[in-house]
Amino acid sequence: MADSQNKTDPSEETGVADVRLVREKIAAEYHGDLREHIAQTNRIVEPLIEKLGLKEGVPAQRDDRRSGTAG
Repeated sequence: MADSQNKTDPSEETGVADVRLVREKIAAEYHGDLREHIAQTNRIVEPLIEKLGLKEGVPAQRDDRRSGTAG
């Protein structure tokens, strides 16, 4: 009977379910403090961005071409 409770509903086997699983693991690791997770991630990523010479928040170039359809 316990095995039937642990089975995943096929409708839940999606990318969304994967994200939920990861989010639950992160929440458990940081005791629900998402801000601490973000802060730690930034401490890791910011030196790499600088080392690699990447720029943060560079917007995509605007493409003014039109598809040829009105709208």
